[in-house]
Amino acid sequence: MSSLLQSYNEALHHLTETEERIASFVISHPEEALDLPVKDLARRLEVAPSMIIKAAKKLGFSGYTQLRLAIASELNLLVQREKSSVMIEDLEAYDQLVSSTIREAYSRLNEDDVEAAARLLAEAQIVDIYAFGFDALAGHDLYLKMLQSGKRVKLIENGYEQMISAYTLESDSVIVAISSAGTSADLIDALRFSQKSGVSVITITPARSMLSGYSKVNLESYYSKLVFPEGGLVTRIVQLMIVDMLYLQFLKISGKKFEERYSKFREVLDFKRRGMKK
Repeated sequence: MSSLLQSYNEALHHLTETEERIASFVISHPEEALDLPVKDLARRLEVAPSMIIKAAKKLGFSGYTQLRLAIASELNLLVQREKSSVMIEDLEAYDQLVSSTIREAYSRLNEDDVEAAARLLAEAQIVDIYAFGFDALAGHDLYLKMLQSGKRVKLIENGYEQMISAYTLESDSVIVAISSAGTSADLIDALRFSQKSGVSVITITPARSMLSGYSKVNLESYYSKLVFPEGGLVTRIVQLMIVDMLYLQFLKISGKKFEERYSKFREVLDFKRRGMKK
């Protein structure tokens, strides 16, 4: 199932004026839309019920029922999208936003889950990291960290390549999937294929999101406030904090083994640095 916001952005140029009005109402009033049967929503918008179903299909859903499921799974993001201000007035406001965001997200992060995820990484021979867009910032950060540890690690941002890699991995591999919404159809497809190959999956996504249902361990990314609901500010801050917590626990578990592997990484790095000075 696609993300509603993502589907809306991708389908916008294909929508008629009436279909765009329907989609805009659903996104702007998610709680009301979730409570309304298709006939009541049609009456509310003064359109035929068939237009509601047609608009849902244009957005990539099988019908109004699947559209409502998407609304339910993204309700927090959609509500915050309307309530949050896009602009931050000054540095003090930004500081307060960052501080409160990290405190709230950290308080909801389960230590046992972090340790379990770190053990999966420590025991894995190969690590795949899957993410898109703004979420890929945290993915790239984790990629660089795991690279230092001597792991065979890849960051894959293409949905087709994610599916292929997930299906061909062995059971001694781990996938880390990062998504601020937890509803990406491409990520869900990739994780479905990972189930066929018996790969362990770690997700960094909101609790009870669709994506988290495919993971062995989910590290909850919690956002009580959003500036850009599509990601890039608050979501990035939380994801990077979770990556740091995961990596610190990974170092603790790996111990001397990490030191031996890191020494090889430093040897290569020093070699390249000396070459740049010549």
